[in-house]
Order: sequence, then structure tokens, then C-alpha cells
Amino acid sequence: MPFTRSGTMQIAHRGVSNGCSGIEGVAQNTKERLLEAARGLFAERGFHNATVRDIAARAHTNLASINYYFRSKDDLYREVLSHSFRKAIDTEDVGVDGAGATTREDKLRSFIRSLIPKAIEDGSSAQHMRLLAWEMLSPTGALDHIEETEIKPHLDRAKDVVREFLSAETAPADLAATALWLVGQCLIFRGLAERVRLGLMPVPTDADHAEHLVALICDLALKGLSSMPF
Repeated sequence: MPFTRSGTMQIAHRGVSNGCSGIEGVAQNTKERLLEAARGLFAERGFHNATVRDIAARAHTNLASINYYFRSKDDLYREVLSHSFRKAIDTEDVGVDGAGATTREDKLRSFIRSLIPKAIEDGSSAQHMRLLAWEMLSPTGALDHIEETEIKPHLDRAKDVVREFLSAETAPADLAATALWLVGQCLIFRGLAERVRLGLMPVPTDADHAEHLVALICDLALKGLSSMPF
């Protein structure tokens, strides 16, 4: 049966719409594959030793895709670091500001839980720590670009948490040092599975133990913060 002009236009419109939707899905999938491949290679080799050719090969795409989605290797690396920070901080349950926590103890526990992975064996945590280790060993300046958007908000939240345990006269430098101390108590447990595999830390790494660690670190932090001289 012949198509009317209006019927043909409607069918064409639906075809274009479905085509666009499919293209967007493929594009998003390609970008995510590139991010995941780059994250793995940068964690394994560092920025300077990971090539865009190897990244494209691991992502099962071509070199042009990197230029299309990220413009350059430098921009891809910065996006990987930003993505890694967002993935490393667990805000799914507690919210970025510890929503629902009313007492200073609850806020402390909420903050600690956000830094301890639900499952300590989560490989993404070890990758995140290796990325940071490479950046410390061979700085690229990329952290400067994400300090305001990814690092500073978490440090500010740590300051807000410890501030409630300190006196109003506490010096800004002491407040910042205390906040960094709290973050450090949690970050030492990231990449724990790798230490366990090496036999350096014979402790369980399941989700129950992760929650036990939250309670333990919180208890130790409470005792430390409560006895601060300032």
C-alpha cells in the first residue's frame, strides 16, 4: 500500500529519533570504556608511560575517539582523576553533607563511612590509590585542576566534622591538620586487598569487616578528638 506524504514523514521522524537515541547510547558507552581503560592503564603505568594508543586498544576503539571525547591525553587524565575521586568517595547512603546525621558523633561516623568502601576488596579503591601514588611520584599538575571541584569539598567537610570537637579558638592551621589526620585514618585502608594478597595484613576484607572498621575508626577518632588540647 503506498505511503502518504504525512505517513512517510512520521516514519522518517521515528527512524531519526530512534537512530539518535542509539547513537547517544553508543557514544556514552565508548566514553565510559575509554575512561575505564585509561584509569586502569594510568594506575598501572602512570601518566607518562601509558600511551593513547594502548588506551584506545584496551577500550576497543580508535585513537580519534580520544580526541573526540577528551581533546587530548592531558584532558583525559584530568577527567580520569576527577572520576576516580567521585567514585572513591561513597555518598550513596550518607549524602555529601551527611544528611540525617544530627549529633557530632553521627556526623563523624557518616564521614568515616563515606571513605571506607563497603567491600574492602573493591579493586577501584586500589586503583584510586595507585593513581594518587603515581601523581605524587611524578607530578603532572593535574591535581591543581581538580583541587577546587573534587578535593577541597571533601577537606572542607572533614573540617566541619572535626570543628565540633575543637574549641572556637582553634587556629586554622590546627583545624586543617586535624581534618587531614581524620582523612588519613580512613585512606590507609584503601587498597587493603592488595596488602592482604601480599601477606602484609592478614585481616578479613568482606563487607561486614568494612562496617567493623567504620565503628573501630570512629571509636578511636572520638577518643582522640575528645582529648585534643585545643
